Amino acid sequence: MRIRPQDQSVVDRAAWVVLLAVGATASVPPVAGVAQGVRVLAGGTVVDGTGGEPVTDGVVVIRDDRIECAGTRAECAVPAGAEMFDVTGKWLIPGLVDAHMHYSQTGWADGRPDAYDARERFPYDATIARLKDPSPFWKSYLCSGVTATFDVGGFPWTWGIRDEAERSPHAPHVAAAGPLLSTRDHWLNLPGERQFHFIDSDEAVDAGAHYVAANGSDAIKVWFLVRETSPDAEEWKARLMRAGERARELNVPLIVHATSLWGAKQAVAAGAQLLVHSVSDRDVDEQFLVAAKEAGTVYTPTLVVTDGYRQLRARAFESVAYDLACVDPATRSRAFLTDSLPDRPDETTIAQARERAARELALTSANLMRVHRAGIPVVVGTDAGNPLTLHGPSIFLEMEAMQRAGMTPMDVLVAATRNGAIAMGRGADFGVLEARRIADLVVVGADPTTDIAHTRRIELVVRGGAIHRRPDLEFRD
Repeated sequence: MRIRPQDQSVVDRAAWVVLLAVGATASVPPVAGVAQGVRVLAGGTVVDGTGGEPVTDGVVVIRDDRIECAGTRAECAVPAGAEMFDVTGKWLIPGLVDAHMHYSQTGWADGRPDAYDARERFPYDATIARLKDPSPFWKSYLCSGVTATFDVGGFPWTWGIRDEAERSPHAPHVAAAGPLLSTRDHWLNLPGERQFHFIDSDEAVDAGAHYVAANGSDAIKVWFLVRETSPDAEEWKARLMRAGERARELNVPLIVHATSLWGAKQAVAAGAQLLVHSVSDRDVDEQFLVAAKEAGTVYTPTLVVTDGYRQLRARAFESVAYDLACVDPATRSRAFLTDSLPDRPDETTIAQARERAARELALTSANLMRVHRAGIPVVVGTDAGNPLTLHGPSIFLEMEAMQRAGMTPMDVLVAATRNGAIAMGRGADFGVLEARRIADLVVVGADPTTDIAHTRRIELVVRGGAIHRRPDLEFRD
């Protein structure tokens, strides 16, 4: 059963702050049609997703699709007749959450012809039609240990995939924001389908917000592409505030794309519960940190997505960074086409672009740590679907970048599990290994609390109580 925002107390601002402080403990009824019976994973180290001390020689008891117990052997009696899985020497973590991704994008240029126009070879309408079957990406996510995804903007059909995903042990959970309320009349639409709703008037703001809410959206997303120096900045600021007012009236979370410090401050003032990108133009200041903390705003750094664009422009796919066994053959083949695209820049231009990317990453990493140290909740989101930010394994790149920025491996794990679940409105359902939660977890072969890169060493993925061995989730050519 999928709980929509209108039914979640998390959309209330005070409740959102409380959830982020202590985690959710409520539960929803089991999902029909998924794994049945009792399975026990015993002997591993349980890292529950709260940031608490790991439990060595732990036990996780799963009954049907729910965790019945997670803890020490003394706390968790093994039911008679249970199917046993010996995970001695392994680590058990909650299923990872990618709290910023897009099912309406492919992970390459065919889904973003505004970045590189490949429509002559890959017609855009055919590309989008192909994306309406998300099952290859679902397999990529599970293969990468991701058991929940938050699609923060796309075509209206993304709302329709949520229920199918919720029922299936072969798919991650899906939350979807649907079409974006955009300050730019972007052309990446289709004749009968729009993923961008241009808010060029107060009436357009109201119409867009009501349309999104009427479809049971998990958020109202504003694509706030406005500069402080723009002559009409105040007008756009007023429309963002109006979108926040409509979101509160409609009881739907407001999430905002704003990459400048000025824009992020306006988003917080408008009531944004989630900022879906880093501040990337300057250092965040005390005014922003105080306002965001008081408002209970959550911060998604998306540190690595710009590097995919850099690779595309340089005509050089840096494939070694990705776990390509978790990438479907169609996406993989397109990614490798990058190197053969025409109009490769000269080496000086490529070097300059790399230097700019490094400077931006240094700034966004420093801002992440300022936000984190201020006590503002952080979540992991990849922006997967953008060129060369591949669905699934990009989660590892993002988590590793957050660790390099200065977050401890344990803090990154919390950001990728408990906090991610809360950000997508499912904090009561998963993200923490404890009784009554949906049984979503990952078994890895090395300690992720010493190095987050150890999350790559996946052995088992459990989704809704169904246990998948990692080799069974990999793509075979």
